[in-house]
Amino acid sequence: MTAAPHVLIVGAAPEPGRGTHYASVIATADVVIAADRGLHLCLEAGRVPDVCVGDFDSVDEARLEEARSAGARIVRYPAEKDASDLDLALEEARAIGAGRVTFTAAYSARIDHTLAALGTLLRSADLRGCADEPSMAMHALEAGGGRLSLRAQPGTTISVFALGGCATVTLEGVLYPLSGHVLDPLSSVGLSNVATAGEQVVTVHDGQLLVTVSRERT
Repeated sequence: MTAAPHVLIVGAAPEPGRGTHYASVIATADVVIAADRGLHLCLEAGRVPDVCVGDFDSVDEARLEEARSAGARIVRYPAEKDASDLDLALEEARAIGAGRVTFTAAYSARIDHTLAALGTLLRSADLRGCADEPSMAMHALEAGGGRLSLRAQPGTTISVFALGGCATVTLEGVLYPLSGHVLDPLSSVGLSNVATAGEQVVTVHDGQLLVTVSRERT
């Protein structure tokens, strides 16, 4: 039996000057879904996406035809729709049987777009949803399967935020541990913790949680 694929969803908001990081992430994915202008980043990284999803209002039609000719499946939606291109890409990942989903180039300088993108990430918790960006990694967790083991270097900044309501959290291997602590939504209690042990464990007993792990800029 073939294992469920690891699907990478490529957004349209890469960090400037970090093409090497994105090229590496894109190259190693089992399946790549480009969300709208994420297609351009994929082609620049030298990989044709398996699927292109969106209304393509910001995509060069010549690049879209290039992807189609190279074998990409194009899923086009009208510009007036009730879901973001990132949400539509997540729906496509589910439809093709993803076992795991990673997002990259998905978090822009616009706070409204970023909040919506974080909502998409949170809704992928059942698929072990995470984000892989040059400056940080993010993980979505929910009760019923919400245990995350990290091996960040001591001194790494780790933050945890409840989203969509309160979350009950245990946090180990950090400077400020928590044990069955109830976090209010977006509470600063979980902000800027520090890894101290070789392994950090985050457990969600109730609710939904977003975990961010900072990366030093190189």
